[in-house]
Amino acid sequence: MIKTSNKKHDELNIGTKVWLSIPDIDGARGSLRNVLAVITEVKEDLYKLGTEKGFLKHMYTRSEINPCKANLLNLTTVLESAGHAEIQISLREAATVNSISGAQGYTRCQCKTKCKTNRCACRSAFRICNFKCHGDSSCENKTE
Repeated sequence: MIKTSNKKHDELNIGTKVWLSIPDIDGARGSLRNVLAVITEVKEDLYKLGTEKGFLKHMYTRSEINPCKANLLNLTTVLESAGHAEIQISLREAATVNSISGAQGYTRCQCKTKCKTNRCACRSAFRICNFKCHGDSSCENKTE
């Protein structure tokens, strides 16, 4: 499986500009769908990424990142702006910083009990459940 993945994806070097997809739960409605980053470290086929606001907490595999041909960011800019103090941020924080509308803006619940109690993430946040929560199942926290 690793051999197949290595055949599909070329190896990337330190300083390569990449983009990383933001899961829809981590991004706001009007925000970008990707985070631009630069590879700052490679350890055992895992890549540490740096953005202008800090270094991402987790290391990513080659299949999770895509090389970016545009020269939008470089390693020296990342090291200067994030500082050598290695400010650690999560992917969600990186998405929030790059968003024009701020944080994610909605929550999801996975309730199986019709959202009757405050255990429901939406109900406890005083929000109405939407189609992204639990689809067609019955819910007492939806508008009709």
